[in-house]
Amino acid sequence: MKTSQKVVLVTGGSSGIGQAIAQYLSEHGHLVYATSRNPAQEMLGKVHMISMDVCDPNSVSNALKIIQSEAGKLDVLVNNAGLGMAGPLESTSQEEAEEIFSTNVFGVLNVCRAAVPLMRNGGGHIINITSIGGRFGLPYRGIYCSSKFAVAGLSETLSMELRQFGIRVCILEPGDFKTNINNNRKVAKAVDHEVYPRFKQALEQVNHEVSSAQDPVLIAKQIEKIIFKRKPRLYYQVATPTQRLSVFLKRILPGRLFERLIMTHYNMK
Repeated sequence: MKTSQKVVLVTGGSSGIGQAIAQYLSEHGHLVYATSRNPAQEMLGKVHMISMDVCDPNSVSNALKIIQSEAGKLDVLVNNAGLGMAGPLESTSQEEAEEIFSTNVFGVLNVCRAAVPLMRNGGGHIINITSIGGRFGLPYRGIYCSSKFAVAGLSETLSMELRQFGIRVCILEPGDFKTNINNNRKVAKAVDHEVYPRFKQALEQVNHEVSSAQDPVLIAKQIEKIIFKRKPRLYYQVATPTQRLSVFLKRILPGRLFERLIMTHYNMK
């Protein structure tokens, strides 16, 4: 094993951003484990596919035991597994919201709990993938955005708690990237389109922005840069200039003015 090779775990690695990360890091010499609920159906070249349901602590524990027995260590954890969700908050059921939080928030927590003991002696990097939408609420995506807000809060705490073990925690905030999320995004079942007539148009706009977005390999390239940094930043953004500008504007503009800018973008007047 060459000294520059890292042992990497990528959750949600069978498609989309996770697949791009796993394949890129594997092609660049790293020993990569990627998770899927049905790994027998997935083939990713040299990537080691293992079974994991991030919502099930036993499934997570079993996957980490495989990595420990085969590789003996874990240098990098990339928490990528997540679900998209769209719908007015009023129309979103308790069950729908809990499904998103179970994967996007508690899934991250489950994997971190299992991975940290394997990383504690050797240090390494935990990279939690949130979203530009984890910096501010977006109309009709409140459940998704709030789940990403929560992951950022968990990550900031983890960063302080794990620093003593040489584990560096980073929050990576992607903008829109061309993946299959449009096909997999959950949509609230009980939307009243007469009450929320702009929802359909907003969802179509989101789908269009994703379908014409950048290649997720850009995220993979940023992750490889991060894992070789001894003192990485806490926050990283991989997004278009306009999306990065939105984060800056959120910091400096009065809240209502920024809210109007977002509503104008989605034609909510």
